[in-house]
Amino acid sequence: MTPTVIDRNIQQAMAQQMIPIFEPLFSDGSFGYRPGRSAKDAIMKVKEYAEQGYTQAVCLDLSKYFDTLNHTILVNLLRKEIKDERVIQMVKRYLRSGVMENGVVIDTEEGSPQGGNLSPLLANVYLNEFDQEYLKRGVPCIRYADDIVLLAKSERAAERLLETSTKYLEGTLKLRVNQEKSRVVSVFAIRNFKFLGFALGKNGGGIYARVHPKSMKKFKDRLREYSSRRRCQSIRLSLEKIKVYVRGWMNYYGIACMKNQIDELNVWLYRRIRMCIWKQWKLPRTKKRHLVSLGIPEYFANMAAYSRKGYWRTVNTTTVKRALSKERLVRSGFYDLAIAYQSVHINY
Repeated sequence: MTPTVIDRNIQQAMAQQMIPIFEPLFSDGSFGYRPGRSAKDAIMKVKEYAEQGYTQAVCLDLSKYFDTLNHTILVNLLRKEIKDERVIQMVKRYLRSGVMENGVVIDTEEGSPQGGNLSPLLANVYLNEFDQEYLKRGVPCIRYADDIVLLAKSERAAERLLETSTKYLEGTLKLRVNQEKSRVVSVFAIRNFKFLGFALGKNGGGIYARVHPKSMKKFKDRLREYSSRRRCQSIRLSLEKIKVYVRGWMNYYGIACMKNQIDELNVWLYRRIRMCIWKQWKLPRTKKRHLVSLGIPEYFANMAAYSRKGYWRTVNTTTVKRALSKERLVRSGFYDLAIAYQSVHINY
């Protein structure tokens, strides 16, 4: 069930006492839900190994990981480090608190309830066994929560790793591996290798992180949604939504090399914003009045305002672009993608 405020307070208090105990035991290749570590650190670690020749990746996909944690295994792992049985019993009660379906509480025999303050720590404790096993075998293992990548220097070695790691996860840890999605790929295969929304590329300058095409598509789709002329009731509100979304996206993906992609998106988005404004002006005489007020000679303003071209073509004319220039749009609240990317990427 969803934790209440009291539950969350208790879980947070427990987590604060347990994290210092388990944190030193975690592998250096574990990055999820740990203080001072992030997804960006994880992909940069993969890049570091790729530079050392580990170019084959075993991408493991766990089916419903948080729902399939074995309670007995997890409690035994906790007992190794926590000697106070009261804490163990509290954790067991938390694990068996149940889920609510259609108003009926159903007991849980496995899994860790998601959304609680303690769940991330328990998930890391459980998979730390996998991390340590492959650390002992000398295999580079990068993990962010249940996203796991094992690295090898040859395809044959990677195939063996896929087989042995699947057996370990399913046999020893009683987890379920999605056989269809778990596979061996080259870390440079941009269509196949995806880790935390990133991919890796290689050119004359070396190996670099880049945004995976699916992640870039989602980004563009969201921008298209915010700049849709059908939904754009207030241009300033739309610009603010774009600004908030882009700022968060850039903070996450800012380590990636994507200058050309950002420049193309920037041109496209400026054009879409102009299209929204052009539609909001509605009547030709209104369009003409605005264009003249923005410094366009009446003759050219008249031609643009009464043009029979569609919105998309009209806003790409010299007249409209001059009236609704980048500088004017930025002053109105447009969050220039190129400037945003440059300010974030320069810090990495």
